[in-house]
Amino acid sequence: MQLKGLVRFFTVLLIIYSLYQLSFTWFVQNHEKKLQSKAKAYVAANYQTAQQKFPGNKDSQQVYQEFLDKKLEEKLSRLEDSTKDQILTWGINGGVSYQKAKSEELNLGLDLKGGLNVALEVEMTGLLRSLANNSKDPNFEGALLNADKNKKNSGADFITLFIDEYRKLEPTRPLASLFAAASSGKIDITSSDSKVLGYIREEAKGAFDRTYKVLRTRIDQFGVAQPNINPNSDKQIITVELPGIKNVERARNVLQATANLQFWETYTFRNPEMNTAWNNAFDAYKAKFGTQKDTTAVKPDSASQPVKNDTANNAAGDTSLAKQLGLKKDTAGAKKILQQLQQMQVLENISRSFLLLLLIKADITILPISVMCLSMTQPK
Repeated sequence: MQLKGLVRFFTVLLIIYSLYQLSFTWFVQNHEKKLQSKAKAYVAANYQTAQQKFPGNKDSQQVYQEFLDKKLEEKLSRLEDSTKDQILTWGINGGVSYQKAKSEELNLGLDLKGGLNVALEVEMTGLLRSLANNSKDPNFEGALLNADKNKKNSGADFITLFIDEYRKLEPTRPLASLFAAASSGKIDITSSDSKVLGYIREEAKGAFDRTYKVLRTRIDQFGVAQPNINPNSDKQIITVELPGIKNVERARNVLQATANLQFWETYTFRNPEMNTAWNNAFDAYKAKFGTQKDTTAVKPDSASQPVKNDTANNAAGDTSLAKQLGLKKDTAGAKKILQQLQQMQVLENISRSFLLLLLIKADITILPISVMCLSMTQPK
């Protein structure tokens, strides 16, 4: 009887402790639902919906919806950060803040919380082409194509499949003849097939590890509490689980996106041609408009008043434009229109001269240089 009483006591104690631990999850979820409602109300009050902003344009609506989702995430993040010290409940040691309760809540998996589960494959065909110095050998291309087809029904890694297919097409040709040129001295034309195979596997492993690091960096930006990333270097597959992710489509696009790094020429005032171009542009502007008054302080009702020309050069220019437009020069409206057209024409000439000074006199060609990283495709 005493043993039964002890078992009941510990059972009740365990139930109370479990309910206490589960209470953190309830308080945190309730608090976050309120913050979510506030963030949605803020976005709805300050921004139009995608359908209102771009009616009938699906592409623009999709882009604008991503902008709204980002604004919602930013507002929600600010609200969560501003309330991290807010007391949600009381525990054994006193008040429990939102930040403390968040760290104690129950971690829910994909089956309870939902989210994203995707398998990403590091594509090796591009790596092999790069290692082979973009060889146009038809047997090399045929071996890549056959290996890509066979990997769907085979447990072997892509490198093994490629070697097997290449040997079917080229039974005696050494692998070094393909991969020695672009190896930076790691192998040479006399290297054995086993040494070349080891070199290829080493490069493939390096590419896989770099891709894994890139994925880890991209996943950190989603702010998921416990992401699960399982790399399988043998099959070049990385399985990603993101429980609780809100925008699944955006997460999928970010994970599968191909990196693109571009370099551009920049101009600084250390370049003498740059200084000369700026000075010439300012001198031309001052020569034309230096005697005119600042129009930024003009009152709103002054727009209806006639604008007077203050130089003889402007008058001559007005006459020329008036003939082209067929306007009468003695009307106030015509004078105003002609003066505005003349200013636009001069500014256009100054801008064109400025660009010519930059691009022709400096003799600098601006070309983007693209560096493509390994792409990741979701297997079917």
